[in-house]
Amino acid sequence: CALLASCLYSKMAYKVKSTKDQSRYDDMRKQARIYEERSVYLQSKLYEENAALAMELVVTEFSVWDITISPLECAHENMMLDFISQSCCQRRLNKIWYNDIGGSLKGVLKKGLLNGCCFCFDTDNEHDESKLRKFVCSPLARFGLHYAFFFAALVCYSAFLLTELDFIDGLQSVGPYEWIVYIHLLGDVLEQYRHVGLKEPKFPTDLTDIYESKTLLKHSWLYRVKSYLYNFWNILDVISYILTVTAMLVRFFKPTTTNNLTRRFYSLGLFTMYMRFLHIILVERKLGPKIIMIKEMVKELLRFIGILLIFMMGVGVLYHANMYPKHEDMWNSAGWTYWRIWKIMYIPYWQIYGFNFLDSFDANSTTPCTTIQSEWESNPDIERCNRYDWVLIVIAAFYMLISNLLLVNLVIALFSFRFRRVQENSGKLWRYLRYEVIMDYRTIIPAPLNLIIRPILSCMSIYRKLRRCRHGNDVHNQKTDQEKKRKDESLRKNKRNKIKTLQSVHAVNCVLEI
Repeated sequence: CALLASCLYSKMAYKVKSTKDQSRYDDMRKQARIYEERSVYLQSKLYEENAALAMELVVTEFSVWDITISPLECAHENMMLDFISQSCCQRRLNKIWYNDIGGSLKGVLKKGLLNGCCFCFDTDNEHDESKLRKFVCSPLARFGLHYAFFFAALVCYSAFLLTELDFIDGLQSVGPYEWIVYIHLLGDVLEQYRHVGLKEPKFPTDLTDIYESKTLLKHSWLYRVKSYLYNFWNILDVISYILTVTAMLVRFFKPTTTNNLTRRFYSLGLFTMYMRFLHIILVERKLGPKIIMIKEMVKELLRFIGILLIFMMGVGVLYHANMYPKHEDMWNSAGWTYWRIWKIMYIPYWQIYGFNFLDSFDANSTTPCTTIQSEWESNPDIERCNRYDWVLIVIAAFYMLISNLLLVNLVIALFSFRFRRVQENSGKLWRYLRYEVIMDYRTIIPAPLNLIIRPILSCMSIYRKLRRCRHGNDVHNQKTDQEKKRKDESLRKNKRNKIKTLQSVHAVNCVLEI
């Protein structure tokens, strides 16, 4: 309840902020913070009393005010860094990440991988077999395998772009590197959007009520799509998919002898895939916060680009108006590459980095050039001769003074501020984003293995359902299932009553102390 109350106050504060009611906004943020502190206090006290039960509690879904959600998921969706950073949540995430094999990477590799390999030589040891099975199914192994295949696809993509991008003449001219890239792309797209489109199974814990589990409230499809696109790394995925698919369409349906347009799309798609590969560093404790800083600085830069565009456009128009007076052919019909907007933005953009372009302001600086209007309009490859004007030097002096001393230093100051903000909460942010990685790779099958495993799992699921329907009328099986459910429900109620008692006791202390 404390978590949900904090979430509701935060949402209401966000709504109030748009109405410019600062006092009410501050009050709601204060109340949200109070309830968040109470939830953190309750979690820490329950963890001290019974660590195992508290770790199960944070991933168990409960229904409060017709909202069915687990505490950990609620904290993540509302960015409660303090709650997720607690030892209870992190230990539970470790258990999920390592699939209950061990508490550290070294222990997991020793117990899961090495003991599992020993099982290959000693098939009588069922304990090692279960360890190996757990290791293979763990999010850690899925994550590592996913990026191993991803790296192989990157190498093949690079080799294909460098060597095999010839004129296409049917499927027989498609090389092996290109086939590998396409197969990996297909598997990755199917797995990513299966993960978005389908509701993933929740944690079956000892505290979950069987009646509640049947009536879980699901997020809408639109909400899941918004959550997916809100993630920076998912945006890179979408961009790389679009660029690569566009390159494929151009390559197969509009082939040319040079393939210049196709090569450009493939190059941009490969670049975004390399940027996406940085996601593997995010799970590392020391380097992960550095990737977070880069991501936040990129967001800050994108916000600042609007200011830069206004300055560049204003100065570029001044340059062009005085260098090329009465130039009417602004949108050349020969193609978008000949539009004058690029000429207008060219000099102001590079002057930000210190290039003064003073030679370009001299009369007739571009060669070959012409002063005859019909020639430059009919042949876009012939540039119009520019005119010298002393005002260009004055404009350039003031613009470079503002851009190099004011705007660039303002960007550096914004980066420094963002760096300090991230550095202060780097540990909490890393633990928060680590939750996303663990939850994502809990059920994902690495591409392109999913193209083989998913159909097999679907056939097995259909077979089990048919078998259950065939033997469902067996009276003995029904009695056995009912007895088992009755025992499980009895144990579940005892544990829930115990946790409710502990919550009630600590809730009173929480209100008194906070």
